[in-house]
Amino acid sequence: MLTAAQKVAIELADALMTRPGDIDGTLRQRLHTHFRREQIIELTLDVMKWNYQKIPVALGVDPEVMPGRLADLVFDEHGDWVRPS
Repeated sequence: MLTAAQKVAIELADALMTRPGDIDGTLRQRLHTHFRREQIIELTLDVMKWNYQKIPVALGVDPEVMPGRLADLVFDEHGDWVRPS
């Protein structure tokens, strides 16, 4: 079961990805109930970072990491993506 903080974080992610103009005072208040300002900024940037690829994918200009195969999503100890070999 998800915590209230996890649920509101998912609601923020959903709103940022689908309808960012509809983020209202109620959602902002609920976010501030569970997160500090810095954490809300980090959540927002994380969602935006992982959402940036929508346009290149839709346009068909996003190259496959391993053409024709799925690639594992692996990060090193610093949180940096490790390109599969």
